[in-house]
Amino acid sequence: MTVADIKTRMSRFKPLGEIADDSPALPGFLYNDPDVLAVEKQQIFYTSWQLIAHKTELPNPGDYICANIVDEPVFIMRQRDGSLRAFYNVCQHRAHQILTGSGTVRGRMICPYHAWAYSLDGEFIAGRGIKNMPNFDLSAYRLEPVALEERCGFLFVNLDDNPIPIDEVAGDMFADIRREVPWLDDLTVSTDSVRHSWDVEPLPANWKVLAENCLECYHCAPAHPAFSDLVNLKSYACTPHGKWLKSKGPLKKWDNKAYQVDESEPVTEATFWHMFPNNQFGVLPGERALAAFRFFPETPDTTRMSARLLTMPDETVAPERLNYRWNILWPEDEALCRSVHQGLKSRGYRQGRFVVDPQDLGIGEHGVHYFQTLYSDAMGL
Repeated sequence: MTVADIKTRMSRFKPLGEIADDSPALPGFLYNDPDVLAVEKQQIFYTSWQLIAHKTELPNPGDYICANIVDEPVFIMRQRDGSLRAFYNVCQHRAHQILTGSGTVRGRMICPYHAWAYSLDGEFIAGRGIKNMPNFDLSAYRLEPVALEERCGFLFVNLDDNPIPIDEVAGDMFADIRREVPWLDDLTVSTDSVRHSWDVEPLPANWKVLAENCLECYHCAPAHPAFSDLVNLKSYACTPHGKWLKSKGPLKKWDNKAYQVDESEPVTEATFWHMFPNNQFGVLPGERALAAFRFFPETPDTTRMSARLLTMPDETVAPERLNYRWNILWPEDEALCRSVHQGLKSRGYRQGRFVVDPQDLGIGEHGVHYFQTLYSDAMGL
């Protein structure tokens, strides 16, 4: 399927409107067709900035962390001079992955297939049986580099050969995070979080379902009763900014159904930032802690949501708050996304309608409409 094929199929449906409160939603086939995902890889995931790690996960030379950008394996490694570099995780001999998971390379990277050896900076330095081969240029077999940028301590990669600068994409999102999170530079990956790995169990839903769920709180009152008691939804609002969106609402009650917040604690608002297409950051009322999320499609029907929780070095997140984040709030969203994805495949679903009440921005779905507009533009629809 090509972009033209998708546009032809979309011509059978009502088009996405320019104004949220007078627009139908995108048709369901965009959420479950494997041919659509193939186009998304090329149009979106291989050309956008993707969150991989936090710098505190790679403190020493040789430290590395692997990830997949959909189906493209990459890794980031701390160099001997303290800098960071990113590469495709593919040996130039027979394409075996060189590294797995995360860890530390003490000397050189050794491919487990045929033992080709690479330096930390990706140069090919040795291979068995190549000394007497004619016309063998070691420099021709270095690892393929990947564009890497650090912002607010987070490490992003982009697979495009000539990527759009990350600041042109994110605009002033990182500056806004710094304003809202003045203790940002002191954060480190939490050791008490129940999410010790970026990779968690895949969610049986399309990645766009998860993204859209994060960008509206119309569902919060019926689906998140404790969150609705924690955050004042009447003052909750999602604001679009270029290719990122910000959602924010003040604490509703010190003593609420989610967890108790002490009046002396530094964070009194819930704030979330979404960087298109699939990167999310957020703080909840209470202690100084910042969560980072990314979600990659594995298939049209499955998404791997990954998370990190960052805290101050001398602070921990109370067990009841970790329990609320991961064992109450996230399962509520997971169940919603699972059901929505199944419904999007139903013959009984046509096209939804965005709800936008100018008198109650907390229930507005204009953020979802904005996301779908960004998606349509990126896909060339």
